[in-house]
Amino acid sequence: MFIFRTSNTDPKLNLAIEEFLTKNKVYKEPILFLWQNKNTIVIGRNQNTVEEVNIVKAKEDKVTIIRRNTGGGAVFHDLGNLNFSIIYTDVKNNAVSMFEQMLEPIIKTLKDLGINAQFSGRNDIQVNGKKISGNAMWKWKDRFLQHGTILVNSDLAKIAKYLTVDRSKIVSKNIESISSRVTNINNESDKEIDVQEFINLIINTYQSLDSVKELVLSKSDYELIQKIKEEKYDTEEWTFNKHSTFTYKNKTRLEGKGLVEVLLDIQEGLIKNAKIYGDFLGFKGTLEFEQLLLNKKYSLEVLRECVESSDIENIFGNNFSSQDILDLLIQ
Repeated sequence: MFIFRTSNTDPKLNLAIEEFLTKNKVYKEPILFLWQNKNTIVIGRNQNTVEEVNIVKAKEDKVTIIRRNTGGGAVFHDLGNLNFSIIYTDVKNNAVSMFEQMLEPIIKTLKDLGINAQFSGRNDIQVNGKKISGNAMWKWKDRFLQHGTILVNSDLAKIAKYLTVDRSKIVSKNIESISSRVTNINNESDKEIDVQEFINLIINTYQSLDSVKELVLSKSDYELIQKIKEEKYDTEEWTFNKHSTFTYKNKTRLEGKGLVEVLLDIQEGLIKNAKIYGDFLGFKGTLEFEQLLLNKKYSLEVLRECVESSDIENIFGNNFSSQDILDLLIQ
């Protein structure tokens, strides 16, 4: 296994590094990428930025807002949080079923600190019923990225300050606040630890399980990374998208699956624009499905054909059915 750690805290550059490592098939062995972002809100690939973030407060406090490649919900990163990315080739397409397995070294590291960490729900690591790590995935060809956060000593008040909670999530789960559902390592351990110490402990865990070597990027690698950053992560289009006027809106939280919001612009019976947002965990993204809907007749039969010809599980998550999506598209 390769390990790559960086002292860079620019989220746009870090996400460009992560994308470069994921798409670069020269690496035959798995990669563990350890990184941090300074004062950043990271939006899930399929989320509507303006509904997930208190943009006014974030801009007042000079917080960077950026979209990532993976699905799931919005998160706040500061230097009390650690990000880890596990990147590997997945020829047999087993990655989804390996989600929990890939987190075992992280959970072991937490348990070695005396913290009773457990895999929970769709994508979380919890301690005493509170979330300490959220995780998501993205697949590019036969390369697979699974990444997550670990709250070591993060300012939890800022999570509540900058991120909004959808009302349907509050109603369905009786949630009072964001900060009441998360915790730091240092809130759960008898001994305080800083992020750099925790990074070393993670590396030690991996070294005990596998042969580990440092990954060194070349000057030409960084030139390609900079190109990805400038062409994608530096653009407002990537993070904010273009917002249109939609004539059909349906926003529903499916218990155990996630929030899905469907926006369609229907003109003279044809779908002229389509956008699907949500915190669902499919790793394929919604763009291909949205494009499939364009200029299609807005009818049950046509929409069913579109849904049934699409890779619904990889777009939305392996617990979604075609009927779930069809019910969202037409009422």
